[in-house]
Amino acid sequence: MKWSEEYVTGIKRIDDHHKALFEMSEVFRDALIEGRGERVYGLLLESLRGYARAHFGFEEGCMERCQCSAAQQNTQAHSKFLQGLSVFEERYTMVGFERADAQRLVDFVDQWLADHICCIDKQLKPQAQGL
Repeated sequence: MKWSEEYVTGIKRIDDHHKALFEMSEVFRDALIEGRGERVYGLLLESLRGYARAHFGFEEGCMERCQCSAAQQNTQAHSKFLQGLSVFEERYTMVGFERADAQRLVDFVDQWLADHICCIDKQLKPQAQGL
């Protein structure tokens, strides 16, 4: 998936975080295609965990302050993302790199982009003018 202006929330920091996640997914997908997945898979997992730490709390706070109707749905979706990410991290710790797992991870992230950022997060835009 590619970033599009239609995904803008109106809060620059959130939009910048989202753009970074789109980029992470694209770069890793390319690495898999080019046969470099094994070298960067662990780094991708760390980057996704760091992304979640840096982004989720900030975004949830913005939605609360704006009284966004999607705030609760957003928090629940973040929790599901973290649970899913934990499964990939645990598997990597147990068995190391497996291409099929790596492909599932990038598909998981792309599905997250489609379902979450493109549908839930952009609901923040009408309320973001006050931030």
